Amino acid sequence: MQRRNARAALEGYAYLLPALLLLGGMVGWPVAEAWRLSFYDVYLLRNGGREVFAGLGNYVRFFNDPDAPEYVFNTGIYVVGGVAAQFILATVLALLLNGRIVLRGFWRALVVVPWAMPITVTAMTWRWILDGQWGILNHVLIRAGIIHTPIDFLSSTLWLWPTLLLVNAWAGFPFLFVNILAALQAVPRELTDAARIDGAGPWTLFWRITLPTLRPVITTLLLLSVILHLREFATIWMLTSGGPGIRTTTLSPLVYVTSFRFFRLGYGAAIGVLLMLGTLLFTSLYLRRVRLTAT
Repeated sequence: MQRRNARAALEGYAYLLPALLLLGGMVGWPVAEAWRLSFYDVYLLRNGGREVFAGLGNYVRFFNDPDAPEYVFNTGIYVVGGVAAQFILATVLALLLNGRIVLRGFWRALVVVPWAMPITVTAMTWRWILDGQWGILNHVLIRAGIIHTPIDFLSSTLWLWPTLLLVNAWAGFPFLFVNILAALQAVPRELTDAARIDGAGPWTLFWRITLPTLRPVITTLLLLSVILHLREFATIWMLTSGGPGIRTTTLSPLVYVTSFRFFRLGYGAAIGVLLMLGTLLFTSLYLRRVRLTAT
């Protein structure tokens, strides 16, 4: 019996071997190479990009960088603000479209459209809309008498971060909306009907029945959304390229700029490793949460 189980296990691993080799080549090797490169000083414009062992020098350099707190702060703003904006928008729309409204199927399909668009197309479209000189949004606001002079949404100190978070929310909330809507449909109707009979209003229904039922799904989605925002690159890069200056530079665009604009591959790899470690922390929490939910 034991021999038969061992043989079955070996057969299973044999079937998995091609996928494991592919995964190792596409994920494992780049990650290992990034770790290795982070311990070397590699500057492509010096000595032909020769690798010079630096130990922890690249990591020390980052923590001694006077701009490092701003990079981390920008990342925190983008993660916290982006996750909060997406969750609020997704939850409100899911609650509205879970009720009995006219053309409910049409509105549900329409909400998912931003998610179906490639993020680069979304970001470029919003960049044209928000352009300080030719953008349609300024034109509409001026014609409506709301403003008298155009606003440069992507460079104004006041409007820069709210604009980025708005675009991020518009592009990413449909994913959360679909999951929250599915969870809402799983709320036992008997509970809500009984609460209504007892005189509970919409607010009480939400806080006492709907929200506790959704809590496991929301916790899982929250962790996943944090992971996605930590590694987000395209939205910020397409809208502002991390500017003006470094005002919107988060860790993900910083890795690209350091590695492929300043040609310091070792230093860029070290920043990427630090970002990966932060992402892995939330990934472990996410996997633990998924495992608990499954059991």
